[in-house]
Formats: sequence, structure tokens, C-alpha cells
Amino acid sequence: MRTYDEIVNAMKQDFYERVGYDCDEASDTGIKIRVLAGEIYNLEVYLEWIKRQAFVQTAQGTYLDYHAQMRGLQRKTSQKARGSVRFSVSESSGTDVEIPEGTIISTDGACPISFRTTEYASLSSSDTYVDVSAEAVNGGTDGNVTAGKISVIVTMSLENVRVTNPLPFRFGTDDEDDETLRKRIMKSLAFIINGTNREYYSSLAKTVEGVECVNVVPYKFGAGTVAVYISGKNARNDNLTLERVRTLLQNQREINVRVFVILANIRNATVEMRVQLEDGYDITQVQTVAENKLKALTENYEVGQSLSVEQINDVLFHTEGVRKFELLEMPTTGISVAENEKMVFQNLYLRSWS
Repeated sequence: MRTYDEIVNAMKQDFYERVGYDCDEASDTGIKIRVLAGEIYNLEVYLEWIKRQAFVQTAQGTYLDYHAQMRGLQRKTSQKARGSVRFSVSESSGTDVEIPEGTIISTDGACPISFRTTEYASLSSSDTYVDVSAEAVNGGTDGNVTAGKISVIVTMSLENVRVTNPLPFRFGTDDEDDETLRKRIMKSLAFIINGTNREYYSSLAKTVEGVECVNVVPYKFGAGTVAVYISGKNARNDNLTLERVRTLLQNQREINVRVFVILANIRNATVEMRVQLEDGYDITQVQTVAENKLKALTENYEVGQSLSVEQINDVLFHTEGVRKFELLEMPTTGISVAENEKMVFQNLYLRSWS
């Protein structure tokens, strides 16, 4: 695209070629040239912006959503993390303690994360604790807190009553960003989705909030059957998501085809290596960097997709500070997963080269 100065100079040159002399900057003609050049520049900027929105590869925001809608896709909105909290007392109080639905609890600290109970519960006089279902107040991955993080009761003032979460909260997701949505659209364009192939069922399943990774296995339970294994990026989906996918695929399935939607199992992966580092590098820092790369690599793996030795080696080869490395106790094929398993990378252990 031309700059403003390039447009001004082109107009001045054209003026000179037509009349045989340069126009003065302060003249009426010189002022008009600069004003017109500004409008032309603004128009070219706008046209360039329109061109970017016209193609999936460069469209952004709402205009990328329009491309998605033409492929039957929709941007996924954030989901609230879900789990359960435990209200407890040190010993039986002799009276029932009511815990209304919508009770607010939170984590401690300068930036607390709030949760609310999603059911009514009562801590009876004979019990010391009761578990209550809860969800994050706001959607997003911030609500995926580890066990024991929730400790504050916000909307109840009860002496000797404590709260915690014995298990982590999960299934919180952020709004789908442009790049993730763009990849889904581009993938849909690479296949003819006609109701008779794997991509058809995979694309349908991924329109359900929380479903990020899928494996479709035709003829899994005989002729006329299709198995669809679903998972989140780093956690197994819950039964509510499972039922949503089942309902959707049942309504959209091919005639005379039985579709089985199944929650994929999580396969935690760990890699152990010995490395020799360049001078001045700390093994703990290098380990953290390489581990994060492997987690990012496998996060978007589909269900049933394995991690090969070549991919692991490529990550270490491109990790700054690593001079040489060797995998320890690793099959030549890498870390294989079954068709119903989702790879989730957990830990990378590095040992110094002896």
C-alpha cells in the first residue's frame, strides 16, 4: 500500500508533467493536493482493511465469525469451571446449618476468584461436613483452581464453619480467540463435510462448548456404527457435555447409522532425558522451557494422536541452551495412545549428562 508521501509526490509529479512547472506548497493547488492525498490515503487504508476481512487467513473479530458461520461453525464462548466445595465444622454443633443455593465462596489473596454453590445443602447437627456442587462466578480458565485453594465464605457469616475444595475445579475455558477459530475454519475447508466422513462428525462435535479434541472411529461396533471419542484440551469432559454431543449427533447422523459418543480417557505423558547444556545455562530453567513447549505441542492433539520421538527431539533441538540430549527409557515409536485416549503432557525430567 502507498504511503501518504508517495501519493503526494505522485500527484505533484503528475501536475508538473501536465503544466510544466512545480506547484508551490503554500499555493491553492498545493493545499488541494495535500487534502486530496489525505483522502486517497484514507480510502486505500480502508480498502486494505476490507481485503484482510475478505479472507479467512487474515479476517479478525466479527468478520472472522462471519466466515465461520458460512462453514456452520461458531466461536466458542467462555465456560465456567465446575466442581464441589466442602463446608465443615470441627465437631458437631447440635444444630443444622443451612447453605442456600448461590452462596458465594472464594479463594484467598489480593485477587480472589469467586465461586457460587449451585444447589441447596444443609450441614446437619450430626455431621461434620457436607459437599456441595459449585461453579465459578465468571467463565474462563482462572476458575480452574487446584485442590484446597477455596477458603473464604463471602455471603454467609457463620462461626466455626470452614470451606475448601477437596478436588480441583475443572472445565473452565476462555473465549475462543481468533487464531483458534481460524484453524477450525481452515480445517473445515480442507474437507468436504458431506455427512459420510470422519470430519463431518468431528466438526459437529467440536461445535459443543468444552469439546476441543475428537477421534472418530467408523465401524467400531460393527457395520453401520460410528464411535466418537471427545475430550477437552487438558481434561476429560463431563457427563453434561457428553449428553449435549449425543443429542446433537443423534439429530444430525446419517440414516441407518448408530453413533456412540464416548468420553475419552486422559493419558498423562512423562518424558525423561539426559542433557548436556551450554555454559551459563541452568538445567531447571531449560527444563521448564522445554516442558512448556511440549505441553503447548500436545494441548491441541486430537484424541488418539500419539507423541513421536521425532517431535520430542525437535522440541529439545530448538530449546536454547541444550548442546546434546538423549531420551531415556523411551520406545522407538514415542508415547503411543489408544484410539480412546487424549494425550496430556505432564512432566519433563532432565538429568545432567555424566
